Amino acid sequence: MPAYYFAMEGYHTGEKPDPAVDKLITIQYQKIDLTTGEPLGELTILKEWESSEQQIITTFYNEFFRPEMPVTHFIPVGMSLDYEYEMIIAKCRQYKLPAITSHQLYFQRPRFDLRSIVVLLNDGRFAGARLDLFSSKKYDGSHMRKWYENKDFKKIEHFVREETEAVLKLLQYLSKYKTRLGITKKEEGGPRKPAPAPSSARGEPVLPARQVPARPHPASPKSPAPSMQAAKKPADARSPAPKKSPAKLLKAEPGTQRKGSAQLGKAESGDAKRSSGKAKSAAPRSSAPPSQFRKHAPTRNTSTRKPAERRR
Repeated sequence: MPAYYFAMEGYHTGEKPDPAVDKLITIQYQKIDLTTGEPLGELTILKEWESSEQQIITTFYNEFFRPEMPVTHFIPVGMSLDYEYEMIIAKCRQYKLPAITSHQLYFQRPRFDLRSIVVLLNDGRFAGARLDLFSSKKYDGSHMRKWYENKDFKKIEHFVREETEAVLKLLQYLSKYKTRLGITKKEEGGPRKPAPAPSSARGEPVLPARQVPARPHPASPKSPAPSMQAAKKPADARSPAPKKSPAKLLKAEPGTQRKGSAQLGKAESGDAKRSSGKAKSAAPRSSAPPSQFRKHAPTRNTSTRKPAERRR
């Protein structure tokens, strides 16, 4: 699709430009590469002072707007193209050319207007969003009325060429450094987005279950399960353990038969007798023959002794 830089200059006698009543002075267009902004042909300037207003609008119409031409034959690229579109509609009606409607220009024909980009560069403000503030262009269109009234056509032509160069340089800069914006085109047929994680009824994401790796079976037989009883708390080493009584010691010894209080007392009396017998045996022996002691010593009656009093 061929793209063209396109602009029109008009002369107005009122306070503000009005494309319905302004006089058409120039029509300029140049074929360009819309991808890079580089020119593909020479700049054409149709000048009213060299012919007439009717002549330049008729030449332009026959070049790009004949009924048999597709709309993609002329794709305009410029700054504030609304003024140019309204001027074409008004002049075709004025000089009895085939009517061109706003629907054909605004909706059917593609265009590229730098006005929106300049507004963004101007911090989103429409007031003061002019091309001369963001390009090499030195003047705005306010001098056109004075130049035309003074018939200073060289300045008008210089202004037209300067404006064309400023628009193309801005377009080339945007095309060259567009990747700095951080916005890139999505690749067709690229990797699909991962499916969203399942969520619970409350809308919270459900975490996947943790997989525990299986432990290898040991070659040796299984060991008995460890005791689930809690280990006893060790005694405090700072304080000595209390001394236990003989009764507690007997209870603490495993496999020992418990004794009653009566038996414990008898065991203590037996110990006393054994200690007294040892003391008697330690005394010096008499020189008398042993037969005398045996004659007068009483005999023990072992039949009346109870089994519980036997010495251990």
